[in-house]
Amino acid sequence: MPVIFQPWIGNLYRANNRFGVRVLVLGESHYGDEAETRPTVTTEVVRRLAQGERHSFFTKVSKVLLGLDRNTWLNNEARGEVWEHISFYNYIQGFVSTDPRVRPTADMWESAREPFLQIIRDLNPQLILVLGIELGRNIRAVSSDIEVCVIQHPSTGFSYEQWTRRFLEALERARASS
Repeated sequence: MPVIFQPWIGNLYRANNRFGVRVLVLGESHYGDEAETRPTVTTEVVRRLAQGERHSFFTKVSKVLLGLDRNTWLNNEARGEVWEHISFYNYIQGFVSTDPRVRPTADMWESAREPFLQIIRDLNPQLILVLGIELGRNIRAVSSDIEVCVIQHPSTGFSYEQWTRRFLEALERARASS
């Protein structure tokens, strides 16, 4: 299966990013109508919901990346700007459903493996921030020289203290090994 939803690649991802290593944020899936399938969906979603409108999911991810807690207000400019320093890819390469909270099928998980490995080769991340425990269980081992940090999906019972700390620790390990 080819990569259907091309990743978001921030302008500063490959060089001079704020993290000192290439960070790939790995989401699980898109939800929508199959008729809307096109390579630019992920980029369109990031531009609209991470850099334009305020959306809870993207705000939470931005705050984790910036090492912020739940009590710190993140303004729109800083929220949008951090996405220029990372890449973002959704593992499942097809719309899961038109309704949120529908889980990917076993076939979806399996067919997403090869496109994901291609993205890893193309983006050459040094740190992968995996958004979701189940997603973390479903991605098979990646190269041992890539730091992988799995946190709870930001849409459910999210603890900034726990997950931000885990990300910052992984970031330090990735920097130390680069």
